[in-house]
Amino acid sequence: MMKKNMMLVIGLAALLALQTSCRENEWGTVDLDIPEENYIPINADYTFVNHCAMFTDADFTRVKTALNNGSASQAVKDEFDNLKKSKYTLLSYTATPQTKIVRGDATGTGFSSENYSYAMRDAAAAYQMGMLWRLTDDDRYAAKAVEILNAWAVTCTEITSNDANQVLAAGAQGATFANAAGMVYNYSGWTSSKREEFKAWIVRVFGAKNKNFLDTHTGSNVCAEHYWSNWDLVNMASYFSIGVLTENSEMINYVVNYFYQGVGNGCIERLIRGTHTDPLGTGETICQNQESGRDQGHSSMSVAVAANLAQMAWSLYQSNSSVKELDFFAAKDHALMKMGEYVALFNLRSGTDNTNTTGSWLVSVDKMPFEKFVYCIGCTCRDQNHGATHTQAADDSGRGSFRPGWEILLAHYKNVNGHKYIEQMANKIRPEGGAGEGLNRYGDNSGAFDQLGWCTLMLY
Repeated sequence: MMKKNMMLVIGLAALLALQTSCRENEWGTVDLDIPEENYIPINADYTFVNHCAMFTDADFTRVKTALNNGSASQAVKDEFDNLKKSKYTLLSYTATPQTKIVRGDATGTGFSSENYSYAMRDAAAAYQMGMLWRLTDDDRYAAKAVEILNAWAVTCTEITSNDANQVLAAGAQGATFANAAGMVYNYSGWTSSKREEFKAWIVRVFGAKNKNFLDTHTGSNVCAEHYWSNWDLVNMASYFSIGVLTENSEMINYVVNYFYQGVGNGCIERLIRGTHTDPLGTGETICQNQESGRDQGHSSMSVAVAANLAQMAWSLYQSNSSVKELDFFAAKDHALMKMGEYVALFNLRSGTDNTNTTGSWLVSVDKMPFEKFVYCIGCTCRDQNHGATHTQAADDSGRGSFRPGWEILLAHYKNVNGHKYIEQMANKIRPEGGAGEGLNRYGDNSGAFDQLGWCTLMLY
């Protein structure tokens, strides 16, 4: 493995010591509650000891040992069984690589309609196969994952469409493909030439599009905050994952700096759009996110993808502990926890079923605090017809549905005050699962594939 010395900009450590407020928890975090205008971009040179961004080698060893000696909790065993029964871990699975990944308006692409579902399913299959290989040492799973990855690298030339939706595929599927490749990176059956071919492909086809979107948000026709937070977050997760896979410190620094000081809604300063006191009287602080007034499906997506991104940064932090900025979980006084609390509270029902479909809402919409949010009105966007003013949490048909990611938040915040509703949600839907699980709680559309899932197995 390449090992590099950590180098930060001169004077950063001293300045951060004056500007940060420290808070102790079991994860050894330092709260980086730094005013945006005072944040100094980092230029670290990282040590890479893993190629999978989501989890460390130690994580896989810990879970595999517990499964093998029987000490794993029943929920972990259940999720392991569910993963083995997923329709994306069948050894008969066959990839369907496309020359172009089309998401959005297919006009002018050479295709009659969108086809990104092939990429989202194949990426999920490679990810889940890779996870099973790391936990079972069964080379058949690694061989199948590599077969899928190689097929896409030699077939696919670009991600495209006649509108901006293509960058959602670049983000969601880029993160999944990159993490899958990281899991099987050291499989002996993946030749170095094929592995390097895949790495070059994912940088060229996915990484370049991730970076271009975060830099330009599709050009001069829209303002930097035109795209909802989930657009930024999936592309940040993809670019970060590719950076870990390819051992590229510059890519990692870009995402870390964007998280703290980016121009779009994936920046923590813009992701959080309202700070409130829990209306149920716990005294805890909860935070609405940039999509809380839009609809609950996307509000939940922002929580789930932000949790995935923070987990990736945390995993890299384990071998780069001098870069405190990698602890996204601690940023802005645990803002991601408070955002999760807000979304969980508004989406929880009182029933005990793990589909969260029975019982009454924990809080009514009229009791849910909300700070007025004005979206893209009077901005620099050329098209002024898309603006909206939100005055309450969105009480739409998607309320009560959920996405995998709550186990990540609970694992990191379980010893930090203020995780009441995160814990209730995680307990209710455990084992959390992911795309392809037998109960199919997440469905088969893109929402099931926006986040990686299977974190009861890895983190509970």
